[in-house]
Amino acid sequence: MLNELSISNFALIDEITIKFDEGLNIFTGTTGVGKSLILGALNFLLGSRATNDIVGTGKKDVSVSGLFFIKSVQIRKCIKEHIDEIDDEEEEIILQRNLDQKGRNRCKLNNQPITVSLLKEIGDILVNIHGQHEHESLTNPLQQLSILDSFGKLDDLRTEYSGIYCKTLEKEKLLCSLNDRHGERKKQIDLYNYEINEIESCRLQPKEDERLEAERYILANSEKIQNALSLCSNNLYESDNSIIAGLKEISNELSKIMDIDKGFENTLEVCNQTIYQLEDIASTLRNDVEKYDYDPGQLELIEERVEIIRSLKRKYGNSIEDVLSHCEIAKVKLEQLLKENEDIEIVETELKQLKKAVVNTGKELTQYRKKAGKKLSTLIKKELMDLGFANGRFDISVLTLGNADSGQSELENANCSGFDSVEFMFSSNPGEELKPLRKIASGGEISRIMLALKRHLALADQTPVLVFDEIDANIGGRMGRVIGEKLKLVAQSHQVICITHLPQIASYAEQHFKVDKTVKNNKTFVAIDLLSTKDRLEEIAEMIRGAEKTEVTRKQAKEMLDDAKKFMTQMATSKL
Repeated sequence: MLNELSISNFALIDEITIKFDEGLNIFTGTTGVGKSLILGALNFLLGSRATNDIVGTGKKDVSVSGLFFIKSVQIRKCIKEHIDEIDDEEEEIILQRNLDQKGRNRCKLNNQPITVSLLKEIGDILVNIHGQHEHESLTNPLQQLSILDSFGKLDDLRTEYSGIYCKTLEKEKLLCSLNDRHGERKKQIDLYNYEINEIESCRLQPKEDERLEAERYILANSEKIQNALSLCSNNLYESDNSIIAGLKEISNELSKIMDIDKGFENTLEVCNQTIYQLEDIASTLRNDVEKYDYDPGQLELIEERVEIIRSLKRKYGNSIEDVLSHCEIAKVKLEQLLKENEDIEIVETELKQLKKAVVNTGKELTQYRKKAGKKLSTLIKKELMDLGFANGRFDISVLTLGNADSGQSELENANCSGFDSVEFMFSSNPGEELKPLRKIASGGEISRIMLALKRHLALADQTPVLVFDEIDANIGGRMGRVIGEKLKLVAQSHQVICITHLPQIASYAEQHFKVDKTVKNNKTFVAIDLLSTKDRLEEIAEMIRGAEKTEVTRKQAKEMLDDAKKFMTQMATSKL
């Protein structure tokens, strides 16, 4: 429960601390005194978007804090899932939110900083606020579906279904994309296969083009090379006046004078070594002459190979390395494209499984919705008599769109909420057929039906604090007592905070607060007072007639309070 709400510098509120009771807490006050500011401050504390109008003229930083006492272990564990630092054995939780003049937020949970988004998540766990315009949404079939799911506690199953459905749509989109690219992908596969085969069939070697160019040049000049080699060979060895013959003659002459002077021994040795070296050179030159015989067939082969390489370089790169690199890149891309073909089969299999899961989860959701619809319809029918519909009828129609069993490929009959269309059907008069509530009900009828729904939704709701903002909208005084009783029943299992204009509802309060405006130093402030038993009598009398209270109105107020006490006593007795 919300034990205490402290508000500072919030619009017309200066400094206020409100201490709540466990049961039904009622706020009353004339129109325009600022009752909505209480809920505005509570909404602000629970993470709603802050607007500039909450900062009063010349005010300091806005500050709102709430002290919650949480008995439910389940709720404490749920909060623990959102913030690890909190002790789930701790029953007291303090939420704080400040807004400075520059619009900066500071949020804390038990004095630990948290984000606004986390504050909102925790706020949703602790408090459920039913707005004064909420009854207008009751005529919306999508809202009716949400109401039914909330009552049947199907939100988790609906979230599970929605996740599967969204994955199915994404998988369908992926498959369409893969199939749309099938023709283009086939062309690319053929092209890469051709390029890879063309390059690999040539068996290129690094720097091969440079080597071939050198060989081609040598072959083209083989005659010139042979002539040069032959001339060198003749001059060295074969001619009559060859260099080797001359050196041999010099060697012979030096040998003749060795007996005379041993000083020519080194010169003779060098001469002989030179002869041996030149003879080796001459032999090599003679062999090379044969090697460089002109071969027109070999030259033609080299020319063809060079042209093949040039053709590949024109297509795939400026060098053999570029051509080989292009081949490797083509292989990678080809592998990716072939994998996409395999992916289509995988995606088709996955899509088939997802569609099956959508259908199965959707059917399960439909079955639970129909059960919940029957149960809620029965409960609402019982409430109609109390709410002034002596002959009223109510039913919840759950229609399955198309045939969920067929699992159409486009899932055309499904949406993110399932395969169902929900419609609240109503008839207020005997003999009339049930028709969609949105087409026939008046504002007052819708408000009363919303009240019946809220009562049973609240009983199914695990949120410890329920807030009703002007639940009496579009409802006359004759129904006030019924509404008060319904709120009192809800307050048996929840803490209820309610703003009302009807004295009949206010008489059922366990704590009754009056909201008023005061003026100090030419400034207007909102004041909130917890009413005593005597003050409650005066406030309810004023709500009946206005400021001009009489003994009659006081008597009427006392009767209302007595009736409320009597109902509470009956409630306590029936509980025993």
